[in-house]
Amino acid sequence: MKTRKMMLAALLGAAAVGSAQAVALPASGYSQNFDGMGTGTALPIDWSKFNGESGTNNGTWTASIAANGAAGSVASMVQSTTPLAVATAPTGNNNNSYNAAISAATITDRILATAPTTISGVALQLTLTNETRFAFDALNVSYDIVRFTAAGTANELPGYQLFFSLGGNSWVNAASFNPTLANVPNSVGVSAFAGVVALDSTVAPGATLLLRWVDDNADQTSPDQIIGLNNVNISAVPEPGAFAMLLAGLAVLGWLNRRQRRG
Repeated sequence: MKTRKMMLAALLGAAAVGSAQAVALPASGYSQNFDGMGTGTALPIDWSKFNGESGTNNGTWTASIAANGAAGSVASMVQSTTPLAVATAPTGNNNNSYNAAISAATITDRILATAPTTISGVALQLTLTNETRFAFDALNVSYDIVRFTAAGTANELPGYQLFFSLGGNSWVNAASFNPTLANVPNSVGVSAFAGVVALDSTVAPGATLLLRWVDDNADQTSPDQIIGLNNVNISAVPEPGAFAMLLAGLAVLGWLNRRQRRG
């Protein structure tokens, strides 16, 4: 009993500072709307936040975000365990990121928001374990980008750029999801994204998959546009061979069940 209590305390402590734990990506898919954060300062246990490392600044990513490299890249970002700032309507830069309400009229609809300053940017990371029982090499992905404020000028990369990694050391940009000023304008509002992310290798059953939504720090103008992430949905697209094996396995289970009922 004592051991169980100690494990529970450790789990709650990790959640309080935002240390991510992998959660299941089942065949039915994963969904997160962040409403479970309430008005607390802790991230969901499967999410973590990363800041650009010391030495980076708002001029690091002016045209694009580097995925890998010794410095100034998504791979070199440093995990932050500081509590989230809680706000109904965030109005200023804050490297701690925000637990924000989508509006003052709907404070139960929570958003995980970012507004990086001085450093290159902030990343929101989701950690998933493949528990679909099949291998996959693509994902169906959808999410909303919420725009809380507009910058003085449109001088930052709009919205979030999505990156993925199978080991955490090497990252790949899901370029088809990169926003533009056409679909994430420099104004208050919501932009919906949906599509297929083709992975660079197969995710085997039991393997861990990391996804990072990266917000850059705008050059010159402050405060920057404050944005947030909401209504994240992820599902695996099985490889043809894996899908055929899954169907065959389900067929065998169905046959065994029918045989047991007849017996």
